[in-house]
Parts: sequence; structure tokens; C-alpha cells
Amino acid sequence: MNKKEFKIFNRMNNFTLLYVEDDVLTQKIVKSVLQDYFKDIYIANDGLEGISLYKKKSPDIVLTDITMPKMGGLEMSEKIKEDNPNQHILFFTSYSEVDYFSKAINMKIDKYILKPLDTQQMFKTLDEVVDSLEKEKQEEAYQKDLEFASNHDLLTGLANRKLFFTSLKELVNLSRQEQKSVAILSMDLNRFKPINDTYGHDAGDLVLKVFSKYLQKSLRKSDVISRFGGDEFVIAVGFLKNNNHILRFLERLERNCLEPVVYIDDDGVKHNIKISFSMGITFVASTPSFSFDTLLRQADKAMYRAKEAHVPYAFFDPDEESKIKLKARKSQELKKAIDRGEFTLLYQPILNIKSNKIVAYEALLRWNHPKKGLLTPEKFLPYIWDNLEIGSYLATWVIETAFTQYVEWKHRGEEIRLCLNLSPTEFSSKGFISNIDRLLEKYSEVKPENISFEIKEETAIRDISLENSIITLLKKLGFKITLDDFGTGASTLSFLKELNVDTIKIDKSFVIEMFQDREKHSVVDASIKLAQAFGYNVVAMGIEKKECIPDLLKLGCHEVQGYAIARPMPANKIRLVKKKD
Repeated sequence: MNKKEFKIFNRMNNFTLLYVEDDVLTQKIVKSVLQDYFKDIYIANDGLEGISLYKKKSPDIVLTDITMPKMGGLEMSEKIKEDNPNQHILFFTSYSEVDYFSKAINMKIDKYILKPLDTQQMFKTLDEVVDSLEKEKQEEAYQKDLEFASNHDLLTGLANRKLFFTSLKELVNLSRQEQKSVAILSMDLNRFKPINDTYGHDAGDLVLKVFSKYLQKSLRKSDVISRFGGDEFVIAVGFLKNNNHILRFLERLERNCLEPVVYIDDDGVKHNIKISFSMGITFVASTPSFSFDTLLRQADKAMYRAKEAHVPYAFFDPDEESKIKLKARKSQELKKAIDRGEFTLLYQPILNIKSNKIVAYEALLRWNHPKKGLLTPEKFLPYIWDNLEIGSYLATWVIETAFTQYVEWKHRGEEIRLCLNLSPTEFSSKGFISNIDRLLEKYSEVKPENISFEIKEETAIRDISLENSIITLLKKLGFKITLDDFGTGASTLSFLKELNVDTIKIDKSFVIEMFQDREKHSVVDASIKLAQAFGYNVVAMGIEKKECIPDLLKLGCHEVQGYAIARPMPANKIRLVKKKD
């Protein structure tokens, strides 16, 4: 075999040929010439056999005689072209009439080889057809690669976002036909960034590939696995008899993930990288219409809950979703209320029962709701506790309003201590101290030593462990600190000693019932003694009746606050209270 023949052999050997010929001798000659070149050669004796064999074998090329019993080559070719217009067909015949040529042209027959056999002509013609086939195959492969790239994640070979949604719709329809449910799972890998940072992106890519195989190993062929990007995977599991059946998949995946990923670095050092994941699970509603975006959002929220709880998975809770929506709606309502000037500060006096003089006022936030009237903080603050933006916005308004009132009173010659409440949200805000600095600069007449910030026990406990303690920073600015609702938290003696506060407010739940409950009386007594031991001032809250005042004075508590002293009131009523006293 010379070089040219070898080249032809190499090209033809990738393709199959159907040869249709009724003459047995010609069959044998052509087969002997071509059988070493083509991958496979299928022989049929007439057009009917040719069609039957074509349907079974789907050859790349059809080589056929024209005149044959039962069915001729023209009729057979016509039927083949009806099913596959792109099929390559060559006529091999002794006929050279114009009528046959015109029919062949109309059917888009590729080539026409005349008998008797001329091997050079046959190979040249077949080589031209093979050349066309190769170009078609290359284009087909290119288009397949393009289609794959547009629908798949190239690193893992999993479906991408586009293909996931298309497949999900089909999976939901098929599952519903069998009255079965579909679960949507959103998941990502725990500590994936440290893996990239420690071992490099090659290790990260390997982890993603191996984890993808674990997913495929844990699921069925009907389920849809996709990678949306990074370490974010989304899965649809269909045909669930009931929702709890999803746990079987989770068990399989957890077992598969026990095997670490083995990564060998450039220095040949082997590293065993453990894989763990966080997953959120939701289920497609049984209602006819559903939103893919909503389902993903639900699964994502459940996944973040799993992360926070340090558990492998969590189910989406519709009740929690309702609460989240309510919080979002209320947060926006509160923002608008601030802008509309619906919030106000009331002031409740703190009385020194030894001198019978008012020594401070606590600023209390109220929402003057246009429909519901005057609302206390417990009716609206819970909705913004985890919304730093609205919480900080409201805190700034409260502090600035209180500072404005302080300056106004100072101009009247009424310089007095002012107490401001801080919520955990306000306290944990990164820009809180810089905001206080800005307000002090704006309201230069405010003396920090006359302003006391009130915080809850649990907030103080968290703050004391921080490197940049907010309490310490406030104290450096000259502000006073009050520990609010003392007795309800988890304070210890060592904590109280370490905490740098100025005042302790005994929770009203102990003060109100101190005469009816001996244990609560003991708590009040012990709290006063503790405060005295550490040099803290003490305020008893919840004074509903003046009859308890002498006993508190006897125990060593000199400051009280409550309805028996005065109710919270607008700033313009404060002078009336002072005149009465």
C-alpha cells in the first residue's frame, strides 16, 4: 500500500458503506476491492433489502446499482432521502442516459460511477464523498461542543443554570404525572475558600470535580445535578413518594463524602482534603404554577440556616418565610415613618428618693402610628433587630433628637443626666462610634458625662470579649454606661467586676413583686449590695406604688423609676413635673 492508498485507507476506515447490487459477481469484485478500506461494508441484493439493511445499520455512504429486481436504486434512494435528506448516495451503474442523470440530480445524489469498474475512478469518487463526510463530522462535533458548552459547566461536566431550569420543568411535569414530588436542593462546600487559599486553585478544581462525582454517585439518572458557579451546586430530585424520601439521598451523599480528596502538589506532597457541605431543601408546591426563582431563594435561605446552625442540611420553613416578609415590610414601613416624622421621644424621670429630686430622664422611643396610635418599642423594634441599616438609621435619629433636647434644656438652665437605650443592633453597628463622634462635633454643647447609654446584660457580656469594646470606647469619650434589666441575664461576679459600668438598673419584674415574693426581695437586696460593693449606682425600675420606696431606701437604693413617680411624657411637659416636685 503506497502513501496515497494509506491516506485514503485511514480516512475511509472511519466510515461504513451499504452496497446494493443484484449481480453476484460484481458484488464480490467491489467488496474485495473496498473491504480493507471501510470500517464495515453491508451487502444487499436489491432495493427492498437495501432499505431494510439501511434502517438497521445507518451506514455513512450508500453505493447502489440503478436497475435491480423488486426495487431499483432510484426508488430505494428516493425512500432513503425521505427519511434522511442528508444521506450520501452514489450510483454505480452502466446506464448513462440523461433521464437517469436528471432524476439523480433532482434527488441530490452525490456522485455517479459508471460500470465496468474503474478502481481509480471509484476511489477518487469515494474519497471526495469521504472528504465531505469528514467536514460534516467536524462541523457536527463542533456544534455539539458548542451546545455542550452552552448547557454545561466545563469544569465538572454538570448541567449549568440554563439546562437546570429546562430539565427541572420536565422533571416536575413527569413527577406530577405519577403524583410524586420534587425536591430542590441548594448547596455549597464548607471552607472552600481556605482550600483554594491553602493548596491553590488546582486543588480547588479537583475538589469540585470529585464532589461532582460524589453527587452523581448518590443520585439517580432521572435527577438533575447542576453547578451554578464557584462551589454552588443546585440539584432537583424527582419522583419522591413523600418528602422524607429525600433523606435517603442525604445519607448516601454523607457516606460518599467521608472519603477525602487526595491532592498531590507540585512538590509531590500528598494532601487529604476533607469535604463537607451545607444544604438547603425545599419542595415544589403541588399547585399548577410555581416560580423557579422563588424555589431557589427558598432553598438558599434554608442552606444559610444550615450554615449558621453548623448542620449538613436544613429544610425551608414557610412560616419563617412569612416572618421574613413581614420583617421586610415592617422595616420599610419604619423607614418611611422616620422620614414622615412619626417617631417621638418621651421622657420618664428618675427620682433620687433620698433628696426627693429628679436626677435624670430616660428617653423612651414611641411610634405615633397614624392608624394604631402611640406604639411602644416592643411593637416594632423586633422587626428591625437584624436590619443594621434601618436599626442604625433609627438609632441616629434617637441620639440626635435626644442631643437636641439636651441642648435646649441646657439653654434653659436645666442641665440634667439623660439616659438613652441602645439595642444590640445599634451596639454592633461598625459605624456606631464614628457616628457618635460626628454627633458630638455637631452638638458641641453636649457633655458626655451627662449622657448615659443603657445596654442589656447579654449585649454587655458579648462586648466585653471584643478587642475593640464599644463600652470601653464610649467610656473613653466620657459617656456613662448603665446595665439595664439587671438580674434577668447571665451575669457573674467576675463579669460584674470586669465590666466598666456606672449604674445598674434592677429589672422591674423583681421590684414589682419584692413584697409578695421573698426570693425576689432577696434578689433586689443582693443586687443593691453587689452594686455597692463594686461602686456602682443603683436604680430600681418598675415602681408602681410609692409604698415600696421606704424599703428600697432602707436597702440602700437611692434612685427609682416607674409610674408611681411619673409616666413617660413629651419634653414640653417636663417643667410641670419639676414644679410638682
